Amino acid sequence: TVDLLSGKIVVAAGEKAFIFDTETNKLLHTLEGHTDDINCCKFSKDGRRVVTASMDHTAKIWDTLTGRLLLTLSGHTDWVRACDFSPDGTRVVTAS
Repeated sequence: TVDLLSGKIVVAAGEKAFIFDTETNKLLHTLEGHTDDINCCKFSKDGRRVVTASMDHTAKIWDTLTGRLLLTLSGHTDWVRACDFSPDGTRVVTAS
């Protein structure tokens, strides 16, 4: 899965997601923490966060400036297949 926002791209491959600068092709951050494949990854509208959804039954929110994990959303009883931020960036929606 891939998402693009103003000069940055986030790409998920297996259990990791990667944030690249699209102008320099430089890897900015590797987002590690899921224990199974990632199904979806999306930037917040302001580009400050990324949400990832995984087959490990969690979604995770990451800081795009530091690559640091901010929050793990657990409690899903099946794979988390999709995720996104609300238009104002204050909420996350997941589909399991």
